[in-house]
Amino acid sequence: MDLFKRKDIISAIYREGGFSKASKILHIAQPSLSVMVSSVEKEIGTQLFDRSVSPVRLTQIGEKYLECCDNITMIEEDFTNYLNDVKGLETGEIAIGGSALYISNVVPHILREFTGRHPSIRIQLYDMDTPSLIRMLHSSDIDVAIDNFPEGIEKLDKHYLGTELLLIAVPLNYKINENLKEHAYSYEDIMKGFHVANTKPHLQNLRAFKDQPFILLQESFDTRKRCDAVFEDYGISVRAAFELNQLQSAFGMASSGLGITVISDTLVKQTESLTANMCYYTLRSPEFIRDVYYYTRKNRMLSRILHEFLDISREMRLLTLRRGVI
Repeated sequence: MDLFKRKDIISAIYREGGFSKASKILHIAQPSLSVMVSSVEKEIGTQLFDRSVSPVRLTQIGEKYLECCDNITMIEEDFTNYLNDVKGLETGEIAIGGSALYISNVVPHILREFTGRHPSIRIQLYDMDTPSLIRMLHSSDIDVAIDNFPEGIEKLDKHYLGTELLLIAVPLNYKINENLKEHAYSYEDIMKGFHVANTKPHLQNLRAFKDQPFILLQESFDTRKRCDAVFEDYGISVRAAFELNQLQSAFGMASSGLGITVISDTLVKQTESLTANMCYYTLRSPEFIRDVYYYTRKNRMLSRILHEFLDISREMRLLTLRRGVI
């Protein structure tokens, strides 16, 4: 009796929140998937999933079963990593996850260097939101994630990569820029790091922005939460003309003159085509300083491949270093 022969299927159903979504990911017809799960439950003698709710929920025994599945997967992968380490960096693979901002604007530069040194290593990339990244790390579907997770996520280790600053980005033709010239940074200023060195004074208040249209991320996103906290601290209420789920999209709309947005200097540095007609402003607020980390699963052996990837990431210094932030 092999109680864990279907562990990947059980994990996928939990991760995707139901049989229907899991069947698409696994390329298995849903009736066949249900039969497979039922056969495992029959061997165990009880149900693993509470099917009366949506998304489906693990039963108490299902939670213990999945915990054992994760431990088995971790042991298997640790042994695979050991074999790859013994063989050197000529073979193996790494699965990397991240939010769209970092997958689009940070990881490609690292991969260009990494694959140049190690062309035989296979790379898998996942562009996901933060909750999905956390689930995939816990289920070992990815080896590492680059993001800025909320504090207190259990069973994860974090490895500091760098720090980014959030900036208020205003279309150049907006009249409010005329009264804020002493505070305004250009794209060239950002590239030279003048905003980090504070060569111009921070904005002291946000009253000039009170009646301006803002393009913001949706309320569940970290950048939006930071913006709302800053607006509250400065005692203003802003009008969200649009609410999006991608920072790149917000920047694109702002560069077209549709509104003001808040973006990271990481994005400014990587999207020159959108930056020429924008002014950038800094605020003295801890909410506008954001540390970025690589996250890995706690108590898991980091492979030689992953160590090499992390080392190259730090070498390239694609984000502002913490010691440079004032």
